[in-house]
Amino acid sequence: MATEFDGRIALVTAAAGKGVGQAAARRLAAGGARVVVTDIHERRCRAVADAMAADYPETTVVGIPLDAGSREQIDAVVAEVSRTLGPIQILVNNATINVMGSIFDYDPENWDWVMRVNLSGAWYLCRAVMPIMRDAGGGVIVNTSTYAPDVGGAGIEAPYAVSKGGLHTLTRSCAHEGGPHKIRCVAVAMGLLKNTKFSDDHPELFERTDTMGPLRSLPDPAEIAEMIAFVASDKVPHLTGEIINISGGAYMRN
Repeated sequence: MATEFDGRIALVTAAAGKGVGQAAARRLAAGGARVVVTDIHERRCRAVADAMAADYPETTVVGIPLDAGSREQIDAVVAEVSRTLGPIQILVNNATINVMGSIFDYDPENWDWVMRVNLSGAWYLCRAVMPIMRDAGGGVIVNTSTYAPDVGGAGIEAPYAVSKGGLHTLTRSCAHEGGPHKIRCVAVAMGLLKNTKFSDDHPELFERTDTMGPLRSLPDPAEIAEMIAFVASDKVPHLTGEIINISGGAYMRN
């Protein structure tokens, strides 16, 4: 019986935490994708993959540890997936680091770390996967992002905003270059999300009405995962190069 994703292979980075990555991996698996759960935390990565395999027995779920900031590890994981499962047709670049601080005294090592994971790692994964998608007849890349580049990082997260602004440009570049090969690339941008580790660690931010927008409520990872699945599906075959914003109206893109 045909399913939404019909056995396509999906690789999701940072997919073993309490957030968008795992929600997206679960949503794709529920739609029949064969999912590769990757995460820098090896034990958690394998535990989440095992739990998902039990929850979605009609598809394939595997866990492979991956530091998304390591080019050597990216090469090894992409090669392993290609050898054992087949061509990656859906890539969700979700790995993100956000070390907040003032640009006046920001630690250069933290700057390099944020850029290495958020931007350079995402670029290198696209570089590794796009030729595979091209040879397989097409594919979809979804980059998870934020509206922070549009507001300048709000004074405390400039490196994070800069990295995601670069990711938006990368999204459009991949859409341009991938288009002739039936490769689409879209970024899903968000603001604060409820029911995440960040919301657990920073409850004070979720008590302010100015962070919520006119709906006076915030999305959760499951809602973002629904948009990722929508973008990755065949329902919108001409959606590419766009930055889709889901923030409850906290930021309204021009």
